[in-house]
Amino acid sequence: MKDQSFQNTRFVEIPKEFYSDSNNSIFKTCTFCNKELNKLKVTYLIEKSFKINPNNGKKNTVYEYAICMTCNLKKMKALSEESLQNIQNYIADNFVLEELQDEFDIDRKLLEKCAATGIKREDLEEYNVVGQFISDKMIVGKFPILLSPSIGDEIQELLSQKTKDEFDDFMDTINNVPPELKELFKSKRPVLI
Repeated sequence: MKDQSFQNTRFVEIPKEFYSDSNNSIFKTCTFCNKELNKLKVTYLIEKSFKINPNNGKKNTVYEYAICMTCNLKKMKALSEESLQNIQNYIADNFVLEELQDEFDIDRKLLEKCAATGIKREDLEEYNVVGQFISDKMIVGKFPILLSPSIGDEIQELLSQKTKDEFDDFMDTINNVPPELKELFKSKRPVLI
């Protein structure tokens, strides 16, 4: 972990917010290619989507996945130039990515409001969290972030039909993803893919 690309990067224990619901532990493999994430120095992203039950206030996971950078890069290459430019412009215009400076800020500010709208987590009925990781540590910097569901919808609107079709083709080629997750991704695509 001391390689040059991570020289000024901070690492912390993975918060339980990013644990897999299936075993209440950290993700062990990439959801898409099954590559081991914890034994190797593999950089990966985790996205989880939550919905709050209005009857009891309990947080329920809608979907979750871990994606290694190899799979993420494959999907990024499937983006049309138009889609990629639209997304980059949207992020530059709308996201406020604050770097957390110390341990106190990590504990106090971690995922407390939407990175684009500024809406506080407690005021959202649904939200996504996205973090970046290496092995069994979370990388702290521009991530982790919380996003309200409207952001995902707005980003999906920025995608060209070509990109949407290529994403659907990509999902059809992956064997490790549970069928119900594949179907969900076709109707309600995650923010990151």
